[in-house]
Amino acid sequence: MKLSQKPRDEAIEKIENYIISNRLQADDKLPSERTMCDMWDFNRSTLRSAIRQLISQGKIYNKNGSGTYVAREKLVRNLQDVRGLYQTAADMGREITSKVLGMSICETSKNIGRKMKLPLGHKLWRLERVRSLDGTPVTISQIYLDAERFLDLDQYDFETESLYAVLRERYHVEVKSGYEKLSISNCDEKEAKYLKVKVGAPVLYQSGITTDDQDKVFECFKEITLTEYICLASELTRK
Repeated sequence: MKLSQKPRDEAIEKIENYIISNRLQADDKLPSERTMCDMWDFNRSTLRSAIRQLISQGKIYNKNGSGTYVAREKLVRNLQDVRGLYQTAADMGREITSKVLGMSICETSKNIGRKMKLPLGHKLWRLERVRSLDGTPVTISQIYLDAERFLDLDQYDFETESLYAVLRERYHVEVKSGYEKLSISNCDEKEAKYLKVKVGAPVLYQSGITTDDQDKVFECFKEITLTEYICLASELTRK
């Protein structure tokens, strides 16, 4: 007995085949929902379900009031790679830009102090940025660094300069390794505003530390990422 294909899966297949057969490229626009329903005789709810699934897979994206477009290939970040997002994107011919939301001095909390092995109340730099991939906001990060070790760090413009490049060239920090935790979260109102998505949109939540070549923790970070644009991979090797 031949199993029948679910309407949503059939709609997904039709959309993917349309993209291939018409040789659509990244940022090319798909037909309107009404047109696609008429082309393939789907009802609106079936088509919208297929579109949502393809959006969650990062294959297409939606612009409010404009329509649905073919998405660019996801940026892949290797979890074993200690290079920053800027260098990872550059290696793939993509562009990362940054908007600084704040650069200020704060005091070490109990949680951060334990991770960075610093006493409670120790002065830290707190850098918060929204980072965009090819013009689309994709991550919000909060980075904490030792203010006593990195004097005058606020004189640099981290909208135009790479943080890791400044740490390496000005403060002679060589990144060695790191540790991070991953979980799934949802955007709050502030995060949704900066990432230009709906409140509650799913994001990947990362938190961790980074150490230098002296095995000293120099960075504690928290970051949320839109997974429709960036995915994380882990390379397994056999020794």
